[in-house]
Amino acid sequence: MLRRRKPLIYLLCLFLFLLGAQGCSIEKGSQPEDQGIPALTQINASYSTRPINVPAIVALDRLNFEKAFQAEGIDFKWTEIAAGPAQLEALASKSIDISTSMNYVSALLAKANGNDIRVVAGYSQFPEGIAIVAGTDRNVKTLADLKGKKIALQKGTMLHEFLIKALEKANLSPTDVEMVAMESVDAAPALMGGQIDAAILPEPLLTKVISSGKGILVQNAEGFITSQTFIVARSDFALNHPEAVKRFIQLHEESIQWAEQNKEQFYTIAGEQLKLEPKAVEALYPKFVFSTQINSQMIHELKESAQFLQKNGFIKSTVNTDQLVDDLVDISFL
Repeated sequence: MLRRRKPLIYLLCLFLFLLGAQGCSIEKGSQPEDQGIPALTQINASYSTRPINVPAIVALDRLNFEKAFQAEGIDFKWTEIAAGPAQLEALASKSIDISTSMNYVSALLAKANGNDIRVVAGYSQFPEGIAIVAGTDRNVKTLADLKGKKIALQKGTMLHEFLIKALEKANLSPTDVEMVAMESVDAAPALMGGQIDAAILPEPLLTKVISSGKGILVQNAEGFITSQTFIVARSDFALNHPEAVKRFIQLHEESIQWAEQNKEQFYTIAGEQLKLEPKAVEALYPKFVFSTQINSQMIHELKESAQFLQKNGFIKSTVNTDQLVDDLVDISFL
């Protein structure tokens, strides 16, 4: 009798084993890689060393991103893209997955226009490192003197918001000046060459122009804008590969810490990359704050900026600006 029951017991155990294995398979299938998402083999990210982007300068020199991701079987590639519009175009075309140092205005306008991106971490703030500079022979000493002048700037960026707010302080409107769309690297020589009257310039171009004797400081951005920049990712990439985004932010923080702990060495490295004397880098370094933190105050300021941009016609009146910011910023990766 007992001998006849053994095969039945054996079959019952086998059935329970297979049922358990099937249950494990379903659980595994709930993971992203089993939902039709291919394994991550490459990450493409953009960087800019300007104005003085400490994390990017360190990362390019130490290759810490390439080494860390290679150890995980992922090929990592940096691409230099400085301007906000160009960064957004690269994200939209999926030629890059993550963009660093994107200014907040570009991010807000892109989100408002349907570009599916996410702010995943802070990058920098440098209001003292941005200023309106005028040619020394253009009779411009105050903001009010800008009336009727030709001013170069990167339109659709925080430099644009800064100029509008600065003009408002002098009871001027954007129509009281001639705005010329121009990259900062082109605006600096154009100002020194007398082709324009003034320009909105970030460091180190700002210091270079003033040091040349051909430009004077009219007003810096302190008190007008936060000059916040962010680390931005494509939404699909961030959602499909959250651990990769978190690892990216971790490596970014390590780059910031390395510079802080090795300042003298960093000044030399940055000087070589930016074609500046180490002493010049040392003098500019305190103007920049690098942090991945995104707090409630920063989100509040983003909402205020979104409202300002909407008021000035950059964002459609039908857009809920508070919801826009809530959809843009995702602190779950911090």
